[in-house]
Amino acid sequence: MVKGLLTGVLATLALGGYAVAQPPVPDTRKSQAAPSDSTVVERRLLEAVRRNPDSVEAHHALAAFYVRQRNLAAAIPHLQRAQAIDPSHYASGYDLALALLETGKLQESRAQIATMLGARDSAELHNLLGNVEERAGNLLAAADQFQRAAHADPTEAHLFDWGNNLLQLRAFEEADQVFTAAIARHPQSARLHVGLGIAHYSRGRYEDAIKSFSRAADLDPSDPRPYQFLGEMYGVAPSMSREITTRLAGFAKAHPRNALAQFHYAMSLWKGEADAPADLRQVEALLRRAVTLDRKLAKAFLQLGTLLSDQQRYREAIVELQHATRAEPDLAQAHYRLAQAYQRTGQQELAAKELEIFERLSGKTSRDDSHDADRSARVSEPMSDVALALAGTLHVRLNRGL
Repeated sequence: MVKGLLTGVLATLALGGYAVAQPPVPDTRKSQAAPSDSTVVERRLLEAVRRNPDSVEAHHALAAFYVRQRNLAAAIPHLQRAQAIDPSHYASGYDLALALLETGKLQESRAQIATMLGARDSAELHNLLGNVEERAGNLLAAADQFQRAAHADPTEAHLFDWGNNLLQLRAFEEADQVFTAAIARHPQSARLHVGLGIAHYSRGRYEDAIKSFSRAADLDPSDPRPYQFLGEMYGVAPSMSREITTRLAGFAKAHPRNALAQFHYAMSLWKGEADAPADLRQVEALLRRAVTLDRKLAKAFLQLGTLLSDQQRYREAIVELQHATRAEPDLAQAHYRLAQAYQRTGQQELAAKELEIFERLSGKTSRDDSHDADRSARVSEPMSDVALALAGTLHVRLNRGL
C-alpha cells in the first residue's frame, strides 16, 4: 500500500455527498440499552490496542475507525503512537501528516513530511507538502512542491494541483501550458478542462474558454462547476451562445431543485441568445422557480424585478426588488432599480431614499475597487470574481477529485 488507510476515508469525508463506509446499521428492534455497532467495533479495536500496545497495525486500524467517525482528534494520537513504534512505517506516517493538515496543525504536518522526505523522496509527499504550504498561504512554496510532484509523477491529480496553484498565483499563461499538457495525458479529466477554461478566460480567449467548460460539462454532467462558469459567460462570446444555452438547459432539467441552475438557464435564454428573441414567459418562470428554491438568491430577485420593470409591471417589480435588497443589502443595482420602480409608481420619497443608498454603495464600491485592485480574487474581466473564487474551490485537496 502506497498511501495509508486514512487517505481514502478522508477523501470520502471531504466530498460530503458520498456515503462513508460504516458498520452495519443497528437493528432498531433491539433494546435501547444495547450498544451501537460502532461502539462494539470501537471496543474491539481498543481491546486490540490494549492487548498489543506495540502493534503498528492495531493503532493504525483504530485510527482509521476514528476517521470514519469524523473524529480526527482521536485518530492522531494513535497515528503518532504508530510512528513512535516504527518511524519507517510509511502508511501511518503519511496518514499522520494528512490528519494533522486536516486539523489545521500545519507546522506539525510540515515537520512530519520533512522527516519522511529525508527517508524517502516521493512525488506524493511533495504534493502533500504543497497542500500544507497552500493551506498556510505560502503559494510560491506550494508551487515548488506541486511542480516537483508533477514532474516526478505526472498523474492527473498532481498535474491538476500544479495548474490550479498557478491559477491562484495569477500565472495564467503558465497555467494554460500546464493544463494543456495535462489534458494531452488525461483527456477525460473534467476538472483539467475546467482549469484550462479558467486560464483561457483569464487571458481573454473567451471562445476557447467556453469550449473547455463545455467539454468539462460533457465529461461530467453532474458537476455544477462548469455550468457556473458557463452561466456567467452569456454575451461574452455571442457566436458560442448556443453552446452555453444547450448545456445550461440540460443541467437545469436534470437538477430542477437547483436554484442557480434555473437562474443561469434563464439568464442565458434572456441575455445570451442575440439572434433569437427570448421567450420572456419562460424566462420569468425560471427566475420565479429560482427565487422559490432559494429565498436568499439576491441576483435572481434582482433580475426578476428587472424583467418585470422592463414590462412596466412596476408594482410586481417592487416586491421582487425589495426581496433582493433584503437578501443582499449592499447590492447597489437592486436599490437603483427599486428607486426607478418607486418613481414610476409615484412614490417619490421612497425613490429618493433608494437612490441615496445606491449612490452611497456605488461610491463605496468604487473606493474599494481602487484600494483592492491587486487583490487575488479580482481581475479586470467581468467574470473574474467568479473565475478566481471558483478556481479556489476547484482544488479539492489531497488528490480527492471533484
